[in-house]
Amino acid sequence: MLEGYAASGLRPHASDSDRMRQPRITATDFALTRIEQVRANRNQPDAGVRVAITGRREGAFTYDMTLVAPGEERPGDIVVEGPQGLAVHLPLASAPYLDGITLDADPSSGALVVDNPNPLWLDDLAQRVQDLLDEEINPMVAMHGGYIDLLDVTEGVAYIHMGGGCQGCGMAEVTLGQGVRTAILERFSDITEVRDTTDHAQGANPYYQASKK
Repeated sequence: MLEGYAASGLRPHASDSDRMRQPRITATDFALTRIEQVRANRNQPDAGVRVAITGRREGAFTYDMTLVAPGEERPGDIVVEGPQGLAVHLPLASAPYLDGITLDADPSSGALVVDNPNPLWLDDLAQRVQDLLDEEINPMVAMHGGYIDLLDVTEGVAYIHMGGGCQGCGMAEVTLGQGVRTAILERFSDITEVRDTTDHAQGANPYYQASKK
């Protein structure tokens, strides 16, 4: 399988396309073999691979990796040529953090993995917020089976996503309001808002249900 973590919305900056350089992508022979096998199994011999960063957890990136058949390109993605002519599709927001990656595959499962030399954040403020989540907030949230991902910090707004036991939990808003939001706003004067992007209606125990039509 190519699939990794479920995708979450990362927000591209308007000026990213202006300063973006073409990311460099390499792959091991084993990864290329696995991609060829999956292409054959799905009868998509010309498909490329989409690599998207979906979050940062426990000091590492999380990814979503899928095949992309010709004609199924997503708006806003950039496409770079990888080894052996492999088309690698990258969301604009992920691309700066994917320069220099090597695609590999797990020896036991065959799932694609990413060897990524980049820091978790290129922005110092975002990195400091990430450190707060990793060192103080997520260890407590993990006791209840949840986690909180930082998606972006831009124009004074920190975008977060709540997952695991937090998604759909009836206490999620309390956790956000009394804990996460307060901690971030008190610690970082440059941040004026913390915005939760989570779709709590899709959690295991949603605290609200979508209206029936």
